[in-house]
Amino acid sequence: MKDLALLVMVGPMGNHPLEQQMGRILRVAAQETIRRIMDTGQVARVILAAPDREGLEALEGAPFPLEVDLDPGGQPFEFGARLAELIQRHRISRLLYVGAGAAPLMSSADWEAVLTTFAEIRQGLLTNNLHSSDWIAVAPAEIIPACARRLPTDNAMAWVLHREAGLPARVWPRSTASLLDLDTPVDALIAAQHPQAPTALREAVARTGWDPSRVHRIQALLRTPGSRLIVAGRVPSWAWTALERHAQVWTRVFSEERGMQASARMQRGEVRSLVYAYLQAVGPPRFFETLTELADGALLDLRVWMAAAGRWPSPADRYAADLFAASEIRDPVIREWIEAAARAPLALLMGGHTLVAAGLVALLEAAFDIPRISIE
Repeated sequence: MKDLALLVMVGPMGNHPLEQQMGRILRVAAQETIRRIMDTGQVARVILAAPDREGLEALEGAPFPLEVDLDPGGQPFEFGARLAELIQRHRISRLLYVGAGAAPLMSSADWEAVLTTFAEIRQGLLTNNLHSSDWIAVAPAEIIPACARRLPTDNAMAWVLHREAGLPARVWPRSTASLLDLDTPVDALIAAQHPQAPTALREAVARTGWDPSRVHRIQALLRTPGSRLIVAGRVPSWAWTALERHAQVWTRVFSEERGMQASARMQRGEVRSLVYAYLQAVGPPRFFETLTELADGALLDLRVWMAAAGRWPSPADRYAADLFAASEIRDPVIREWIEAAARAPLALLMGGHTLVAAGLVALLEAAFDIPRISIE
């Protein structure tokens, strides 16, 4: 498609070591995703939007046309406004937007299929997730600037363009490859264990020195018939179904607050969580004692708790929480949660939405060496 532009946006590296490590991982993931998309031969140009050139050396030396567009300095970053500016400046009419950490397991063949389907769409959008998009193809892209104020993040793009701008929407068939998104360190640790992970991504995660043993414990639990597992947070039905089909484990699933960001419930302070209410009622030590009584392992979406508590800590605190690095956490309430979690004897992973959705299916695929589980 001669008029198709690929747009990838990366955020700042940050000042905290954990933010810098995650920033380097996301740049490697973006680099590998761009290479795979460009291998299809269906993209005319690539635009990489970034706050600065830090960590972009490998990308800028890549053997394909790449335009680096640096964020304007001296003003707060607003995703919608920045996206509108890029579309207008680069005169983009057909857009493939991919988040920096989006779909690191998608192959060139996967992207070939996506772009072949999008070539048939004259007006509309194609996305991996209508309610929380990580990648999205849009035509005509000129419609996006009118919706810029309703786009605080890329996750809202598909929903807003479909519901408010009236673009017909198609959702790509679900798979771990299309849905896995690297938002947190635990997502990166899970992706690095997957049989389809790019070598460069595996190496980037290994260089952090982050301990993958908790991922390995969950994988071992999934392979052990009769084990007990709790999954709590924004758990989609398809992830739960995949778990029941491929692992002979007893499960307790607490699914709550799906779509809390896309619906703006989080921004309005309307998030409510039964699991968090119990944590608050009995305190972190007793909460994790109860989990240990009920299960051998647990996957917990901490972002629901954070939103329900009315605390949205810095990226560094969120990353430290996912890595059980309690001493690195500045927020005293969240530090208390993690100190109690670290003492719990059960196999435990904590993170965000990806952990209890595509991350759960990726854990299954890695545990049983299945290249790709069919998700319905």
